[in-house]
Amino acid sequence: MSNKVIVFSNTIRGVSSSLINAFVCFGFTALHLPSDLKDFIIFFTGVNLLLSFVNWGLKDYSVKLFVSESGTENIFSQLFSIRLTLFILIGVFICFIPLDLTIILFILVFSFLKSLNNTIEAFSTAKSKNSLFAGVDLFFLIFIVIYYSLHSGFNLNTVIMLMIIAELSKFFAGIILFREVISFKLINPFPFLKTTYNYFLIAFFAFLLSKTDFYIASLYLPSGQIINYHIYSSLIGLSQIIIASFFSNQMVDLFSSGGKTFSNNYKGFLLKSFALSILALPLFYVITHYIYKYNISMAMLALVFCNLFIYSVSIFEIYLKTDQNKSKLLLNGVLVSAVINIVFSFSLINYFGITGAILSNIAGLLSLYIFFKLKK
Repeated sequence: MSNKVIVFSNTIRGVSSSLINAFVCFGFTALHLPSDLKDFIIFFTGVNLLLSFVNWGLKDYSVKLFVSESGTENIFSQLFSIRLTLFILIGVFICFIPLDLTIILFILVFSFLKSLNNTIEAFSTAKSKNSLFAGVDLFFLIFIVIYYSLHSGFNLNTVIMLMIIAELSKFFAGIILFREVISFKLINPFPFLKTTYNYFLIAFFAFLLSKTDFYIASLYLPSGQIINYHIYSSLIGLSQIIIASFFSNQMVDLFSSGGKTFSNNYKGFLLKSFALSILALPLFYVITHYIYKYNISMAMLALVFCNLFIYSVSIFEIYLKTDQNKSKLLLNGVLVSAVINIVFSFSLINYFGITGAILSNIAGLLSLYIFFKLKK
């Protein structure tokens, strides 16, 4: 498979969830369904929060395991056992959250399938075999766009059911594609949980780093601005995932070859990060201004560039520290940056609104990059 096809497949796989989220939000907004939009935001937020626990912070680390270690079946068993155990433990608490029962069931079912697919995706990324999954994602995205264009029955329950069917399709596709190496054997997960708890804490504080400003903004901003900031943050998240997915194949190469390759590729990585951050701006402007009808100024576009570029260069440092097994350093970095995001959010959002939330998120990302550069 050519490198261009691999990059395209990885990008489609990475962006599918955020792209669907952004499109569904657009659909509910355009069809004037504020209740469905609000419940979808709750659903999407609940899924991300649950997955931040269930995935145990092993996204990049899982890829590293599949790249650098033998015994693929044992790795699958470890990861599946961990995620099933955590899903049961955390899922019990989700059931007591004061939400509509249907939304809770949707969160649990979708999160469970997503956690299984994340495990398979880590292996497919390590082996550069994401094309089949990319095909399923692309087909579903086209289908949901066509379904929206018909307007008939485009509501919360139907959309989420379609998303669940898409995850089921990817799960069965993964089983068929990797049937010779996938193992669902359940083993004692606690020894592995104990040795990798740092990666869970990394993922949890990284979740706070990326989402805290949105949650704190909901305390200060009126509902209309909250929806606008959700659209903005969703598009930022989508752009970040595109960038991360673009570099995912390079991540595998870097994990395979070691630290020397990191040093040799640093300047090229910076140039690619700069170019991708610049290329995102016109698309960001067109989508927000002409599709969502959300006016975005040149100053805010400059902040979008800062966010994406700082995020991009931080990825390189995260890959390097992951390759060096410096989990404590990673943990300290995301902990410091999450705290900074929280402090800035409470300080700025009340006075500067959405701009304050954006600045808080950038401050958190910048502090993460500076921390990694100072703590080599």
